[in-house]
Amino acid sequence: MHHYLVTPSSYRYICTRIGLKKKSLITPDQYSRLLNMELPQIIRFIGESGYHEEVHTLSSAYSDIELIEHALTENLAKTYRSILSIAPGALRELAEQYFSRWDIENVMLILRGCQFHIPGDRIRAVLIPAGVLDPPALDHLLTLRSIHEIADHLSSWVHHDIISARITDGYRRGLFASLENELYLAYYDNLLSDARFGIRGGDVILPHLRFEIDILNIRNIFRLRAGSKVSDITPFMVSGGYMTPEDFQRLYGVTDREAFVSELSRAGILTILTEALKNLRCDENVCEADAADVVWRRWAAHKTPLYTVMLSVNTMLLHHLDGLARRHQFSVLPIISYLEHKRYEIANLRAIARGKQFGVNPDFIRQHLVM
Repeated sequence: MHHYLVTPSSYRYICTRIGLKKKSLITPDQYSRLLNMELPQIIRFIGESGYHEEVHTLSSAYSDIELIEHALTENLAKTYRSILSIAPGALRELAEQYFSRWDIENVMLILRGCQFHIPGDRIRAVLIPAGVLDPPALDHLLTLRSIHEIADHLSSWVHHDIISARITDGYRRGLFASLENELYLAYYDNLLSDARFGIRGGDVILPHLRFEIDILNIRNIFRLRAGSKVSDITPFMVSGGYMTPEDFQRLYGVTDREAFVSELSRAGILTILTEALKNLRCDENVCEADAADVVWRRWAAHKTPLYTVMLSVNTMLLHHLDGLARRHQFSVLPIISYLEHKRYEIANLRAIARGKQFGVNPDFIRQHLVM
């Protein structure tokens, strides 16, 4: 039995709209050309592509890197709202809930910026306006002078109770890390529940969510090992992935290389990391022994995973989502897949522009792109 979130006719309409926009998505060949351009050429390229309207409108107010930042951010917000506005109710509801994780990231960036007196323009440049909190709402939060004021102005936000309870006693060391962890635990708990039982047809997103949760927990377990003396890590692990919090607790206690590699292999993590390393090095000869060696060195030294490896894992996660979207064409997945590609395109263009601004080697920039 098929549980359609959209009818075939409405799906064709949505895909037609997305198809028109997909033509504006930047291809790997175009990224290669961009990496060899100077900043003025990059601005011209962006202004002649899918960002023409924003660059044209904002060019009188901004120039150089600021023009790129503002044009990209405004285009991203408009794209999300345009696509979601044409989606039927159940599809839009699930997509909005999925992308609400960017509200968490944005709120945490604003809270940290406020507490540590980081200028609003610097925070605004890294916000991803893809959730319920739109650019005007985020701009208003940036004007507030204390984390208490920010919490008060989020009274209608779904996670207000969590943020309000945590901030009641003011800032103390470790507050933001524990708050962020609690927000993400609530986010995935709510999303998994609705996908399974609350929204008709929402179960098609579960394989992607389970994969995504495992990747998140892999990052978290390395961070916990690198930065704390926590003995019980299960409260920090998100439930609902292919691996359980108890699986990660067992892995967390491993100090022997052979046992560590065995646990990674049994859980399927080593296969993921091997593919990521192949992509990163552009070398099909990379084997599981190579990946095990790289990961074990980081683990034994109590360091976080290599950032470039985790970026490559993000590429795999994106391709995994693409595959599910092709198999479930009458679901929310094609919408989520397209919008995720759009978000990574914005991140890639930002990375290229900032890298060029500071004279970073193009090969180094390339390692930080998700394609």
